[in-house]
Amino acid sequence: EGVAFYAYDTQQASTLPVYRFLNSTNGTRFYTISEAEKNNINSHPEWGYRSEGVAFYAYDTQQASTLPVYRFLKSTDGTRFYTISEAEKNNINPNPEWEFRSEGVAFYVHNTQQASTLPVYRFLNSTNGARFYTISEAEKNNINSHPEWGYRSEGFAFYAYDTQQASTLPVYRFLKSTDGTRFYTISEAEKNNINSHPEWEFKSEGVAFYAYDTQQASTLPVYRFLNSTNGTRFYTISEAEKNYLIMSTLGPDISVGLWSYTTDDIRATPFKIQANKTYNIKNKNGSVIAQVPGGTITRVTYDTNGNLKISGSIADTLSNQEVSFDAADGDNTNMVFDIYRPNSSYDQYRGKVKVRYTDSNNIWVINTLPLEHYIWGEGETTGTGDIDHTKVMTSIFRTYGYWYVKYATKYAPYGFQIRSDSGSQIYAGYDWEIAHPNIRKAAEATRGVVATYASDVALTPYSSWTDGRTRSFQERWGSTAYPWCQSVPDPYGKHPTMTTAQLEAAGNHMVGMSANGSVNLAANYDWSYDRILKYYYTGIGLTPVY
Repeated sequence: EGVAFYAYDTQQASTLPVYRFLNSTNGTRFYTISEAEKNNINSHPEWGYRSEGVAFYAYDTQQASTLPVYRFLKSTDGTRFYTISEAEKNNINPNPEWEFRSEGVAFYVHNTQQASTLPVYRFLNSTNGARFYTISEAEKNNINSHPEWGYRSEGFAFYAYDTQQASTLPVYRFLKSTDGTRFYTISEAEKNNINSHPEWEFKSEGVAFYAYDTQQASTLPVYRFLNSTNGTRFYTISEAEKNYLIMSTLGPDISVGLWSYTTDDIRATPFKIQANKTYNIKNKNGSVIAQVPGGTITRVTYDTNGNLKISGSIADTLSNQEVSFDAADGDNTNMVFDIYRPNSSYDQYRGKVKVRYTDSNNIWVINTLPLEHYIWGEGETTGTGDIDHTKVMTSIFRTYGYWYVKYATKYAPYGFQIRSDSGSQIYAGYDWEIAHPNIRKAAEATRGVVATYASDVALTPYSSWTDGRTRSFQERWGSTAYPWCQSVPDPYGKHPTMTTAQLEAAGNHMVGMSANGSVNLAANYDWSYDRILKYYYTGIGLTPVY
């Protein structure tokens, strides 16, 4: 249906995010600029909507040269229709038999292009999942006139040039004739490599459009993803779309408070960090202070008035309240920081790192990374023994972490969601991951799976031993809010010598699962990880949430 309207893919002055939700039941999508509406949808998973992040940015009040986007609801099936066209709006209103009811103005956008570039249109081939991109109006129109080819318009993907401009390079397009998929590259080396391998069956279709190979003012990166199942590639300029694709594999980001300094501590022993590749140093606004080569140590200490002083890799620089570190190439999935944790041999961490001043007694070191990477560093188990017990432990660890991502506010004043110690659950990072590889194997075998009860996350407490039976949550702690934590017989995890009083004194609350019971059931009774979990937690489901 072509271009519906023009909006922004990054936030501009006075714009707000327009959130997109997918209804998995009927495949429809819902868009809203309202924070209240977004939060209401997120709080009602039973409605069947799943967040797809930010679709684009628009205005919630009318600005110069913008027009309203009208929203209509079809009450019979819950689908919605959006239009910038006054004629289309006026055509819907006098036709109640179409069953669309006006919901007013959704947001405000532009109806004309705001730059000297041209739209690159994106099409989805519903047969093989491949996407096709073109800057050519003629090619776009030809595809639209041949529905039998199986391509459906997805609007425009981004803007580029149809003729070469200063500093731009050609983006080459190749067609694989055996399955109709296409490949795009700005790299001369990649182009030449493809041309030298005719057995790969890609045929050159020349230059698709012109773009930049390094970031220029006002440009954004176009990210490329490979689907390893069918070999197709997906390209997007959208951070939200990029983050959603990463999340669909590695889960949402979780922020972990690793440890804290006092102002005196950090003055006596400045924080040190280095990385396996070039990294950014950023202030609390996210602005890049410097880019530092991998292997170069940066130091951070406390100065005065909430300021942190950065030194070592750069000239002494002050940053108020926060200093953060991430990958200069934008790919934090293979970023590993060595942060020289005092008195610990576990001081390497994947993802992003931040030093955050809260008050004179709390300067926190925070690690932010995808949930799956967090699980790979689970310090609650060593991963030795039967793999099904390790799957049990990674599933419990993921469930607890996922609950904290969704709901936890306890540590929000400190700038993170969960602690790395027994105050939450023990996370030891990349060093532990490398030393205990079976944890990662078990995590990958159960990727995205969390314990659920009545469609919500079910927290799964456990202790080492029991006296022959577990306790219900109500019996132990007086609450009926955890109905899946019921008392069950536990001859498998009964301690051979300790009395009930001794077990309780040793910290065994005996609610939920007994870890030694899980070890025994996996190793000696050949129980699968899901059978073990469903035995100890009454009525739970094991649900892949990404």
